[in-house]
Amino acid sequence: MGSDGDKKKKCIIAGSVSGLLVIMVVSVAVVTSKNSPNENEIRQNTKAVKAVCAPTDYKETCVKSLMDASPKSTEPLELIKLSFNVTIKSINEALKKASENVKARADKDPQAKSSFELCEKVMIDAIDDLRRCVDHGFSVNQIEGYVEDLRVWLSGSIAFQQTCMDSFQEIKSNLIHDMHKIFRTSKELSSNSLAMVTDLS
Repeated sequence: MGSDGDKKKKCIIAGSVSGLLVIMVVSVAVVTSKNSPNENEIRQNTKAVKAVCAPTDYKETCVKSLMDASPKSTEPLELIKLSFNVTIKSINEALKKASENVKARADKDPQAKSSFELCEKVMIDAIDDLRRCVDHGFSVNQIEGYVEDLRVWLSGSIAFQQTCMDSFQEIKSNLIHDMHKIFRTSKELSSNSLAMVTDLS
Protein backbone atom coordinates (compact mmCIF):
# COMPACT_ATOMS: atom_id res chain seq x y z
CA MET A 1 0.00 0.00 0.00
CA GLY A 2 2.76 2.35 0.98
CA SER A 3 4.55 1.53 -2.24
CA ASP A 4 1.47 2.33 -4.34
CA GLY A 5 1.05 5.64 -2.50
CA ASP A 6 4.64 6.60 -3.15
CA LYS A 7 4.23 5.77 -6.84
CA LYS A 8 1.12 7.97 -7.05
CA LYS A 9 2.96 10.86 -5.37
CA LYS A 10 5.89 10.48 -7.76
CA CYS A 11 3.52 10.45 -10.75
CA ILE A 12 1.76 13.58 -9.49
CA ILE A 13 5.09 15.37 -8.90
CA ALA A 14 6.43 14.28 -12.29
CA GLY A 15 3.25 15.46 -13.98
CA SER A 16 3.40 18.82 -12.22
CA VAL A 17 7.05 19.34 -13.18
CA SER A 18 6.31 18.41 -16.79
CA GLY A 19 3.39 20.82 -16.82
CA LEU A 20 5.54 23.63 -15.44
CA LEU A 21 8.25 22.94 -18.02
CA VAL A 22 5.71 23.13 -20.84
CA ILE A 23 4.37 26.44 -19.47
CA MET A 24 7.93 27.82 -19.17
CA VAL A 25 8.85 26.78 -22.72
CA VAL A 26 5.66 28.31 -24.13
CA SER A 27 6.22 31.53 -22.13
CA VAL A 28 9.81 31.86 -23.37
CA ALA A 29 8.63 31.26 -26.94
CA VAL A 30 5.96 33.96 -26.62
CA VAL A 31 8.37 36.50 -25.08
CA THR A 32 11.01 35.73 -27.72
CA SER A 33 8.41 36.10 -30.44
CA LYS A 34 7.35 39.49 -29.07
CA ASN A 35 10.92 40.77 -28.72
CA SER A 36 12.21 39.45 -32.04
CA PRO A 37 11.41 41.43 -35.18
CA ASN A 38 9.37 39.45 -37.67
CA GLU A 39 10.48 38.86 -41.24
CA ASN A 40 8.27 41.62 -42.61
CA GLU A 41 9.71 44.15 -40.13
CA ILE A 42 13.27 43.13 -41.01
CA ARG A 43 12.45 43.42 -44.71
CA GLN A 44 10.98 46.90 -44.24
CA ASN A 45 13.96 48.04 -42.13
CA THR A 46 16.42 46.70 -44.70
CA LYS A 47 14.61 48.46 -47.53
CA ALA A 48 14.55 51.78 -45.63
CA VAL A 49 18.22 51.48 -44.64
CA LYS A 50 19.32 50.72 -48.20
CA ALA A 51 17.36 53.73 -49.43
CA VAL A 52 18.97 56.13 -46.96
CA CYS A 53 22.40 54.62 -47.71
CA ALA A 54 21.96 55.01 -51.48
CA PRO A 55 23.87 58.33 -51.80
CA THR A 56 26.81 57.18 -49.64
CA ASP A 57 30.28 56.17 -50.85
CA TYR A 58 30.59 53.28 -48.41
CA LYS A 59 27.25 51.55 -48.84
CA GLU A 60 28.25 48.22 -47.31
CA THR A 61 29.54 49.95 -44.17
CA CYS A 62 26.41 52.09 -44.09
CA VAL A 63 23.90 49.25 -44.34
CA LYS A 64 25.75 46.97 -41.92
CA SER A 65 26.24 49.65 -39.26
CA LEU A 66 22.59 50.74 -39.30
CA MET A 67 21.16 47.22 -39.36
CA ASP A 68 23.49 46.19 -36.51
CA ALA A 69 22.08 49.12 -34.53
CA SER A 70 18.58 47.57 -34.79
CA PRO A 71 16.68 50.59 -36.17
CA LYS A 72 13.33 51.23 -34.49
CA SER A 73 12.02 53.37 -37.33
CA THR A 74 12.00 53.35 -41.12
CA GLU A 75 11.77 57.15 -41.29
CA PRO A 76 14.79 58.57 -43.21
CA LEU A 77 15.43 61.35 -40.69
CA GLU A 78 15.47 58.90 -37.79
CA LEU A 79 17.88 56.65 -39.69
CA ILE A 80 20.17 59.62 -40.39
CA LYS A 81 20.10 60.52 -36.70
CA LEU A 82 20.90 56.88 -35.91
CA SER A 83 23.85 57.15 -38.30
CA PHE A 84 25.22 60.08 -36.28
CA ASN A 85 24.97 58.07 -33.06
CA VAL A 86 26.57 55.02 -34.66
CA THR A 87 29.45 57.21 -35.86
CA ILE A 88 29.97 58.69 -32.39
CA LYS A 89 30.08 55.19 -30.93
CA SER A 90 32.56 54.10 -33.61
CA ILE A 91 34.95 56.98 -32.88
CA ASN A 92 34.78 56.30 -29.14
CA GLU A 93 35.54 52.62 -29.72
CA ALA A 94 38.40 53.50 -32.06
CA LEU A 95 39.87 55.90 -29.49
CA LYS A 96 39.79 53.15 -26.89
CA LYS A 97 41.40 50.67 -29.27
CA ALA A 98 44.10 53.17 -30.24
CA SER A 99 44.83 53.83 -26.57
CA GLU A 100 45.19 50.10 -25.94
CA ASN A 101 47.18 49.17 -29.06
CA VAL A 102 49.08 52.26 -30.21
CA LYS A 103 49.65 54.66 -27.30
CA ALA A 104 52.41 52.65 -25.61
CA ARG A 105 54.42 52.55 -28.84
CA ALA A 106 53.74 56.21 -29.59
CA ASP A 107 55.00 57.20 -26.13
CA LYS A 108 58.46 55.88 -27.02
CA ASP A 109 58.97 58.62 -29.60
CA PRO A 110 58.40 62.33 -28.75
CA GLN A 111 56.98 63.19 -32.18
CA ALA A 112 54.69 60.17 -32.28
CA LYS A 113 53.57 60.89 -28.73
CA SER A 114 52.71 64.45 -29.72
CA SER A 115 50.78 63.20 -32.76
CA PHE A 116 48.83 60.72 -30.65
CA GLU A 117 47.88 63.41 -28.14
CA LEU A 118 46.73 65.62 -31.02
CA CYS A 119 44.65 62.72 -32.32
CA GLU A 120 42.93 62.29 -28.99
CA LYS A 121 42.06 65.99 -28.92
CA VAL A 122 40.78 66.29 -32.48
CA MET A 123 38.78 63.06 -32.26
CA ILE A 124 36.98 64.44 -29.21
CA ASP A 125 36.33 67.60 -31.24
CA ALA A 126 34.97 65.38 -34.03
CA ILE A 127 32.59 63.74 -31.56
CA ASP A 128 31.47 67.16 -30.30
CA ASP A 129 30.55 68.22 -33.85
CA LEU A 130 28.59 65.01 -34.35
CA ARG A 131 26.76 65.54 -31.06
CA ARG A 132 25.71 68.98 -32.27
CA CYS A 133 24.09 67.21 -35.21
CA VAL A 134 22.27 64.76 -32.93
CA ASP A 135 21.04 67.53 -30.62
CA HIS A 136 19.52 69.52 -33.49
CA GLY A 137 15.85 69.27 -34.42
CA PHE A 138 15.02 66.28 -36.58
CA SER A 139 11.39 66.82 -37.50
CA VAL A 140 10.40 67.31 -41.12
CA ASN A 141 9.52 70.94 -40.38
CA GLN A 142 12.85 71.71 -38.68
CA ILE A 143 15.41 69.86 -40.76
CA GLU A 144 15.24 72.07 -43.86
CA GLY A 145 16.60 75.07 -42.00
CA TYR A 146 19.40 73.08 -40.39
CA VAL A 147 20.82 71.12 -43.34
CA GLU A 148 23.66 73.58 -43.92
CA ASP A 149 24.57 73.59 -40.22
CA LEU A 150 24.64 69.79 -40.23
CA ARG A 151 26.88 69.78 -43.29
CA VAL A 152 29.29 72.23 -41.64
CA TRP A 153 29.51 70.15 -38.45
CA LEU A 154 29.89 66.87 -40.33
CA SER A 155 32.58 68.37 -42.56
CA GLY A 156 34.32 69.62 -39.43
CA SER A 157 34.17 66.15 -37.88
CA ILE A 158 35.72 64.62 -41.01
CA ALA A 159 38.41 67.32 -41.08
CA PHE A 160 39.32 66.65 -37.44
CA GLN A 161 39.72 62.95 -38.16
CA GLN A 162 41.89 63.68 -41.19
CA THR A 163 44.06 66.00 -39.07
CA CYS A 164 44.78 63.02 -36.84
CA MET A 165 45.98 60.92 -39.78
CA ASP A 166 47.98 63.80 -41.26
CA SER A 167 49.85 64.34 -38.00
CA PHE A 168 51.30 60.82 -38.20
CA GLN A 169 51.88 61.13 -41.95
CA GLU A 170 53.92 64.30 -41.51
CA ILE A 171 56.41 62.67 -39.14
CA LYS A 172 56.54 59.55 -41.36
CA SER A 173 55.60 57.32 -38.45
CA ASN A 174 54.93 53.64 -39.09
CA LEU A 175 52.03 53.97 -36.67
CA ILE A 176 50.04 55.70 -39.42
CA HIS A 177 49.06 52.27 -40.78
CA ASP A 178 47.65 51.19 -37.42
CA MET A 179 45.79 54.45 -36.97
CA HIS A 180 44.31 54.26 -40.48
CA LYS A 181 43.10 50.74 -39.79
CA ILE A 182 41.63 51.60 -36.39
CA PHE A 183 39.79 54.72 -37.55
CA ARG A 184 38.83 53.53 -41.05
CA THR A 185 35.25 52.61 -40.12
CA SER A 186 34.58 55.86 -38.24
CA LYS A 187 35.89 57.89 -41.20
CA GLU A 188 33.65 55.93 -43.58
CA LEU A 189 30.65 56.41 -41.30
CA SER A 190 31.31 60.15 -41.06
CA SER A 191 31.54 60.39 -44.85
CA ASN A 192 28.29 58.45 -45.16
CA SER A 193 26.50 60.74 -42.71
CA LEU A 194 27.59 63.78 -44.71
CA ALA A 195 26.35 62.18 -47.94
CA MET A 196 22.96 61.46 -46.35
CA VAL A 197 22.57 65.04 -45.14
CA THR A 198 23.74 66.49 -48.47
CA ASP A 199 21.09 64.38 -50.20
CA LEU A 200 18.43 66.16 -48.12
CA SER A 201 19.23 69.52 -49.69
